This record gives sequence, C-alpha cells and structure tokens, in this order.
Amino acid sequence: MSDQVSIQRDRVSGPEESDDTSQGLDSSTQHLNRHSIQDSNTRYQTKFTFVPQRESGKGAIMLAPTIRSPPKTPRGSEPPKKVCKPGILSVVGHLALFHLPPVVVTLALVVLYSVRIYWGKLSDEQLSYLQFAAKGHETLILVSLADILMHRIRYTLLQDKGGVPLGFLSSSFIIGSPISYLFSLELWAPLLRPVTKAKRTSIYIQLTGILIVISIILSAAVAPLSAIAIIPRSGLWRIPVPMEEKGFFIYSYRPLWKTDLSQSIYYHNEGDNLDEALLQLRSTMAELAQRQPPSYTWRISNSSFIARERTISITANPIKEHPLAIATTPMKILRDSPEVVWEDMPVDILTRIQQKLPGDRFESEWDLPGANFTVAEKWKRLRQAPTSRWKQPIVAVECAYGTETETNTPTFMFNSNITNNKVTLDLAQEKEKNDPYSKFLFLELPDSRTSPAILFLHSQKTLELCRIFSRWIETDTWLEHGESVYRTHLDAPLSDVQVHFGQSTDLIKIGKDWLNSTSRNINDLPREESSSPENSSYQSIMDFCDTVGTKDCYPVSLAAFMAYVLSWSDDRAGYNILQPFQLGVNESPRQGDVIINKECFVSGYGYDWKSSRTIPLAFSVLLLHVLIVFIHMTIVLWSRHPWHSSSWGSFGQMMVLALRSKALDGLGSVGAGVSSSKTWSTSVSVRVVGDEDRLEMAIQNEKGGHSQYQEVSGEVEEEGVDRGPSLAQPGIKYH
Repeated sequence: MSDQVSIQRDRVSGPEESDDTSQGLDSSTQHLNRHSIQDSNTRYQTKFTFVPQRESGKGAIMLAPTIRSPPKTPRGSEPPKKVCKPGILSVVGHLALFHLPPVVVTLALVVLYSVRIYWGKLSDEQLSYLQFAAKGHETLILVSLADILMHRIRYTLLQDKGGVPLGFLSSSFIIGSPISYLFSLELWAPLLRPVTKAKRTSIYIQLTGILIVISIILSAAVAPLSAIAIIPRSGLWRIPVPMEEKGFFIYSYRPLWKTDLSQSIYYHNEGDNLDEALLQLRSTMAELAQRQPPSYTWRISNSSFIARERTISITANPIKEHPLAIATTPMKILRDSPEVVWEDMPVDILTRIQQKLPGDRFESEWDLPGANFTVAEKWKRLRQAPTSRWKQPIVAVECAYGTETETNTPTFMFNSNITNNKVTLDLAQEKEKNDPYSKFLFLELPDSRTSPAILFLHSQKTLELCRIFSRWIETDTWLEHGESVYRTHLDAPLSDVQVHFGQSTDLIKIGKDWLNSTSRNINDLPREESSSPENSSYQSIMDFCDTVGTKDCYPVSLAAFMAYVLSWSDDRAGYNILQPFQLGVNESPRQGDVIINKECFVSGYGYDWKSSRTIPLAFSVLLLHVLIVFIHMTIVLWSRHPWHSSSWGSFGQMMVLALRSKALDGLGSVGAGVSSSKTWSTSVSVRVVGDEDRLEMAIQNEKGGHSQYQEVSGEVEEEGVDRGPSLAQPGIKYH
C-alpha cells in the first residue's frame, strides 16, 4: 500500500517507556511496530515510534517516525561502577587491610602472655594510653566482623539463587550496637520460620543466621574483653638469677616437718635469754588488749621475742573470759640461708622461699673425682625435683581456771571446740608422777588429740590448765632486699582457730618427755643448775605472768615460746653445683633432705595467663574471632573466582538501591512498619535488569523466581513484562 511506510530495523530490547499516541486512534495501535536502536558506546537507545498523521489535503493516514532522544539525567549523575572486583591480588589486599590488623594484635598478645612479658612500673597515664589501644583493637575487630557479614550478604544477594532474607540485610550495619537487633524479629524470623522450601537455600540461610548471631555476641563482648587482654596486671614477676648465685643452696639434712616429737628432739640454745624475751611481750599484750566492745576483733602483734632476726606473730582472743592465743614464726634455718645478691640486681627485689625434695636425684657419685655428671645434667635433675610451699609452725594455747577439790579431781571448762571443752583431772595420780616441789606439771590428756597440757599450781589452791595445739602450715614466705626478717602470708587469718586446728588431722604429737627437754631455762647457767624446776623456762613464764596479772599472759607467753622452740633447727648444710669440692661445703643432699629453693621477683605490671581468671575467657572470645577470619579468608581465596566488593557498604547505599528498584510486590502493608515474621523471612536478591545493565533489588518467590520480573517467551516487550533478570558478573560496570 502506498499509504504505509515500512522501516526495517534490528530489534533491540530496551527499558520500558510510555509512548505518545494520537487520541484519535484505537488503543490497539499503541504498541505496533516499536523499534529501538541501541548505541554500543553510550548505552542509550534511539526509539522510533510511528505516529498516525493525516496527509495534507487528503484523507489518508500515514505513519511518520519520531526520534526519541536519550533520557535526561540530573546533574552530577553517578557513573557506572563495578559491583565486584576480581583478581587474587585485589582480594588479598582487601583481606589484609580489613582482617590482618586485629588478628596480628590478638596473636601478638598470645605470644606476650605465653612468655610472661614484664612491663615494669607503669604510671596512670601510661595505663590510660593502653586503654586507648584496647579501644583501637576493639574497633579493628568490629570492622573485621562487619566486613565478613557484608561479604556474606553481598554474596547471597548477587550470586546465590535463593537470595538473602530481608531481616538479614541490616545485620552488618548495626554490628557496633547489636543488642536491639539480637532480640528482634528481623534476626530470628528467617532463622526460625524460613519461607523458602529449597533445602540448599534453607541451609545457606541457617549458616548466615548462625554467623550473624556469633558476630553479634563477639561484638558485644569484645569491648571489655579487649581491655582485659591488653591492659597488663599488677603483680610479682619472676626474674632470672645468675648461675653463680643460684648454684649454691642450703639444705636440711634432717626432716623438718616431723609430726611425732620424741625426747631425742629437744631445744637447747645457751645464748638465748628467756627473761629478757618475756619482757618484750609486755608491749605485745598491751597492744592485744586494745579492744573495745561491742566490736571485739582479733588484733595481731609482731614481736622479735628471743631472736631479733625472726618475728613471731601473735594474736589473742579479745574475750578475756576465754583466754586463747595463737602464734607462728618462720623456721630458724632461713636465717642461716644467705641472701641472693648479684651485681645490677633490682633494688625492689623480693625473694620467695620454697622447698625442694631431691629424693634420690642426687647421688654420691657426683662428689667423686672423675664423675661424668655435667653442671647442666645436675641442674636438670634439680629442676625435676618437686617444689612445694614452705612450712612453719603454728601454735594455739588456751587456758582455763579450776579449783583444787578434796577429791583431787578438778574440772576445767574451755571454749575453743578444738577438742572436748570439759577436762577432768586425777590430780592425786599426777602429783605422784612429778616433783612434789614443782609448781607446774606436764600432763598428757587422753581426749585431746595428741595435745599436751601444762598445769600451773597457783597459791590458795587455784589451778590453771593450759592446752597446747601445734601443726605445720604452708605459707608464702618472702624476704625483701636489704632486710633480714622474713615475712609470711597464711592462707587463712591467724585468728581462725577452726581452720587451723578444728578440722586438722596432722597435729604435731607432743609428749611429756619432749616438754621436759624444753623446760631448761635459757639463761647462761650450767646444765646442772638449769635443769632444776626453779630454773625451768616454764617457771620463768610463771614468775613473769604473776607480775603481769592478766588472764591472757599464760596463753600469749606459752604460744610465743612453743612457736620459737618448734622453729628451731640447726641441722643444715650447703652445696654448690658449680664447685662441688669447695672447701667447707658439705656433700650433696640425699633422700629425705629439704632444699631451700629461692626465686627472685620484682613488682610491676606484666602479662601472665595466671594473673586473672578472666584472661582465659577474654582470649577464648578473641581467638574465636581469629578462627572466623581464617575460615572466611580460606573460603574467599579457595573459591573458583575470588572477588571482593565494596558496594552497599552503608545502610544509606542499601536504601538508595532499594529506592531505584521497582516496587517489590508481595510485601503487604508495610508502609507504617513491619510486624509479620513472614515479611522478614522473605528473600531478596540483586539482579541485572534489562539491557542497560541496571541493578535492582528483587523479591524471591517460593519457586526461586522474582515476583516483579517475569520471563515470557518471544521478543515482545510489554508493560509489566520483562525478559528476566540475570546474575551480576565480576569486573562488569553496572548502572
């Protein structure tokens, strides 16, 4: 027909646009013969729409082409961008930038704690700097977690056919304050009520949800735990001692901690003066007596007593009606052990005392000429010997008054509950066994759990019975540099009678014979004169307490004296591993001997696994982040085509993507908010739509398709009908 114009063009699909039509035509002609030409360089399309027009002066209608220009874009239009950047070098650089810094810091802290690094003295300002460092470490971990989550979200949006639930989209953006998100439907609806029926997609959603939950827990805990790990603890830190100093040690060639004392073990030192020592207890008892009701407290007083280089710690019951005293003191053998000193040693050094039991590790062949043992082999055997805490004696003395009766069976009532509080004596039988002129008697009480007793005979038939309890206790024993007095720390307060004696089964067994061996007065008297009752040490205590006139005099004096006697040990020897044949040095220790083991410490700040119980907890969480990073890096690098992306790195960018996409069908009435868990479980994906390489967000339906983009057969493009979205490819720029 002459009235028709036919233009043959290659049909190229383009985006859907509205057409200008003549009002006089039937609506069926609105979409006829629509053709478009797409410029391969500019990506714009030139459309030819044939509009019916009347030829001038004629009644015929002809079709005239109308050229449609490219759509106008606003100023500052965004250029197309690559949504994914491929290449192994680019991926490695991205992973190193976002994940290596926090991992390196965490692993460096593990190494520092393992080697027990010592920082030294730190000021408050320096500790404040470390708090800033902890905050920086926390920030690096949060950035790492956010990048891992964002990579997972991008992957499921771009590459996974099942998409990602709407509730998961905001997970990486709220990693800094995730508490409200942790208890929201956005997180738990996709996990507990997934919409998809595909098993593979459901597994991917579950894995993503688990990763989000773990990341939320890590982000919430990393702030305090990072500070716990980075800020060092104040404490004592062991320092190495030169070989020439630790090569020589003192040991006792007899057992120190005997629990059965017989007559052969006795105390004797003619140089001590008990009378002068008792006078020093006056100030001690005056200090202990400074207690006012109603808050009775046990006070502790330290007295040098007989030996000025050793301190006896004494406490007494504040209730005078029940006189009881407890005393303890370090062993005498420590005084004879030389102090560890070397050149350039710290001025604030502390020496800790422990005991080593060599067993049969030291052999007699060591000391023979031509022995094959080297110094290194000797040190190895010495280090293998078990080490335990040092011990020292603790003594409790309680006294009670009674009256001599006609039947010579006085009764005494105690209050400590260590053993039976009620004690009845057969005084006539005891007097027959002892010196009739003595004013004190040594007794063995059958119901007192190995406890001996001393009965003091006062004037006017007044009697006072004192029970003695003693045992060896483990202590932390220290010596400060430049001092000669050892300091000890007990596991329980000195005044805790029940802890020290109530439940103990290792009380020292003391008999009358051993008490007799310690009853000689320690005043430069000949042995013949000092062994008489009037010159006995217990007679001196009696005379002293008669002048003092207080009820706690006997318990305090006896406790101090017995603690001093039990701490006496002069069976010591020395050995030098470096010079075993040194003049004046004894042979090597044998089985049953006790070696005085000394370790040197300084106070300050440092890293140690045992310095706090929270440190293992902190590193368990921090190392969990390291494990997640390694798994993430392995998955990314071992994939067939490694890539990374920085698209939609903020919530605003994600919102812009949603705004430029077509309206998402099937969400329901969500304009004023979301209250349905099904909405948050709905999966979305990002797909390439049309031939413009335009990225839009699309909803996944239950069959895996997209509700607002339907694929149809043929090449006809109608309004509301598209040829279907496709997956985004790495390295391609998209609009």
